Amino acid sequence: MEKIRTSIYIDAAVWRRLREEAAREGIDVSQMLERILREYFAEVPAASEELDFDPMDLEVVASAVVREMRDEAIS
Repeated sequence: MEKIRTSIYIDAAVWRRLREEAAREGIDVSQMLERILREYFAEVPAASEELDFDPMDLEVVASAVVREMRDEAIS
């Protein structure tokens, strides 16, 4: 992936929070900012770990629930 270097103007308090959060997660500010932008633009990479859970039987047909929600949103 090609990277570019850029300059931005940002509120000092926001910059401090960004730096603090990046430090807490052990990543640099560029990585944190890129992650935030990807999430904003819905380009979150797929999780590297598989989800492990037992499905729940809710005794309801999901398509019926979705159809009902869609009908309520339309009306």
